Amino acid sequence: GEAMRALVAVVNVFSYGFIILISLIALANVFNTISTNIALRRREFAMLKSIGMTQKGFNKMMNYECLLYGIKGLMYGIPVSFGVTYLIYRSISGGWETEFFVPWYSVVIAVGSVFLVVFATMIYSMRKIKRDNPIDALRNENI
Repeated sequence: GEAMRALVAVVNVFSYGFIILISLIALANVFNTISTNIALRRREFAMLKSIGMTQKGFNKMMNYECLLYGIKGLMYGIPVSFGVTYLIYRSISGGWETEFFVPWYSVVIAVGSVFLVVFATMIYSMRKIKRDNPIDALRNENI
């Protein structure tokens, strides 16, 4: 009764703490990777703008790139997470009559979070690039 409830509460605290920690590390990693990628491609973007790419075309290109980042990450992440979830279920269920289920609500939240983080990071990075003068970016290729 009471001891089991206390044990479940402790396991929940540690589980959610671990999930939050891993999520923050992943968020920082995604932010750093996308920001660095955009910063390193300043010259490429300046060239595209100088040969006539409109802001609308540039935004469209960057949105497709965001979509690609999100889909590619989810193509690897979702199957791996299902596999890990099943392995955890198998290791914990030990003799109990429990049925494996996929936490679809959590999957939907994770998918939405991935796209939110990727698009927010891309918007942040694009704001920095948008202020660049194409001529300066082409001239200062070492910056």
